[in-house]
Amino acid sequence: MKYCKLTLIIVGILLLVMGIAGLPGVSDMGTEPEWHAVLKIIIGIGAVVIALMEKKE
Repeated sequence: MKYCKLTLIIVGILLLVMGIAGLPGVSDMGTEPEWHAVLKIIIGIGAVVIALMEKKE
């Protein structure tokens, strides 16, 4: 079960970085709608919080 927690943390951080990079004006690597970038940030934060709050075995 510890691998699931680690995977959720990694995916959450990846989504957070992708969301921040996708915001208009942050980088010129690509474009996406602002709502999509904000949604990635929210889901990324939620994934990290859930992984950290999960009870330890």
